[in-house]
Amino acid sequence: MAATAEQGGATSSDTSQILSPEQIRQIITSLSGETRKPQAKEPEVYRGERHKLRGWLAQLIVYYRTVGWQNGHDEEKILYATSLLRDEAGTWITPYAESRITLTWDNWAGFKGELQRQFGGIDAKGEVRIRLKSMRQGKRSVTKYWNQFPMVASEAELDDSTGGELLLGGMITELKNAWGASSEEYEDLEALAQCAIRKET
Repeated sequence: MAATAEQGGATSSDTSQILSPEQIRQIITSLSGETRKPQAKEPEVYRGERHKLRGWLAQLIVYYRTVGWQNGHDEEKILYATSLLRDEAGTWITPYAESRITLTWDNWAGFKGELQRQFGGIDAKGEVRIRLKSMRQGKRSVTKYWNQFPMVASEAELDDSTGGELLLGGMITELKNAWGASSEEYEDLEALAQCAIRKET
């Protein structure tokens, strides 16, 4: 009986040392020098809001890169994007999905172009200029204001002079006055923003 107990104890001890499949995989990965791919956050659904289309497409691009679909995989890209369409966008895709209307695209670029035609800004550049003129720093730091500005400005294809006027126009009065009293010149929007950040601090 004592021998049996000892054997049982050894078995219990041995069992506690068994590695799980996940632990084994991690050890193999570590020894082989491989790194795990980051988990992709799935894009949000898209409901047809014009002002959200660009950001949503950017989410898809990041997702496709993470899962290895950056090249090719057109059918998978289209099917995945289609599965995220809701409300107005979902209504638009329904007759295509039901084969009631002939598809006007045969690849991802064509599908994306049709989305932009349907839900992009009617006068995208004009709308962006209006948004930039109304954009204000408010109580935010220049850094936070600047972080938002170039993403919006890139849609309007502004030259640095016009972009600089709009950027300065949205800053708080103290920074405008500080810039007016300064003899500094800026070569591009980035230089202007960095100068304003220095003056703020």
